[in-house]
Amino acid sequence: MKEMQIDSIRVSLMNYQHVVILKERLTDRYLPIWIGPAEADAISMKLQNVDVARPMTHDLLKNTFSALESISGTNISRVVVNDLRSDTFYAQIVFEFNDGPPVVELQAQAGGNRARDFESESSLTLVWQGHEFKSTIVSRWHDGRKHFMEIDSGEGWIFEVFHDEHNNRWLLTKMKLDSRPSDAIALAVRVTAPIYAEESVLDKAGIILDGDSSKITAQPRSAEDGSPQPNKLNEQDLKRYPAIYDFLNTLDLDDFGKKKS
Repeated sequence: MKEMQIDSIRVSLMNYQHVVILKERLTDRYLPIWIGPAEADAISMKLQNVDVARPMTHDLLKNTFSALESISGTNISRVVVNDLRSDTFYAQIVFEFNDGPPVVELQAQAGGNRARDFESESSLTLVWQGHEFKSTIVSRWHDGRKHFMEIDSGEGWIFEVFHDEHNNRWLLTKMKLDSRPSDAIALAVRVTAPIYAEESVLDKAGIILDGDSSKITAQPRSAEDGSPQPNKLNEQDLKRYPAIYDFLNTLDLDDFGKKKS
C-alpha cells in the first residue's frame, strides 16, 4: 500500500469528463481516476479553501462522522483506493478506535466463539453496541499468535477483528466503509486523512509521463529481482485497460506533474 497525494484535477477537452490524478509521494508514479463534476468541485473547493454558505454533501458527511467519533470513539485513519475491476475503481474509508479496540461478540453458525470455531465456517453473527450484523468471512490470517479475520456485513461495512486468546474474546481493530474513490477523497481532504492506494491497483493503472513526448505510458515493468526497467513498458496493461488510457489521451497534460488544483 502506497501513500498518495492529489496532484491535480483535469477535464477532458472532448467530453468534459473530470479526472483526479493522484501521485505516489516517493516516486513519479501517478494514478488517474475519473470522477463526476460534483465530486471534482467538492475536492477542488476544499483544496482552494473556498467558503460556502451552507454545508455541501461532503461537509455533511464529515460532520456526521465527527458525531460518530464522539459516540463510538472512532476516527477516520485513512482512505484507500483498494481495487480496480472492469475499469471501475473502488475505495474504502478506514476507521480506527481512539482508545484501543473494543470487545465484540462473534457467534459461529455451528456455535462457539473461539478462533478454531470459525476455521471451517463462512458465515457468522457479529454483535457490537447492541446491533447484530449477519456477516461473511472474507479472509483469515495470523500475525504471530494473533488470529485475525476480515468479515463483510453485506451493508458496506467490513470489520477487522482478532481473537484475544488469553481472555477468550474478540476485539474489533478496524472498520472499513465501502466508498467511491471520489467521495473518499473529497472526505479525506476535509478531515485531513492520508490517501493510499493498494499496490495491485497501481500495478494495473499506475502511469508515468514520457518527458520527451509528453505521452502517457504504462509504468515500467519490473525485472525478476524487483528493480524497474525504464525502457520496457508494460504495453499489455495498456491493452487490458483501454478505457483508462483512451480517456487520458483526451486530457491537456502539457503541465502534468507541475500544476496543483
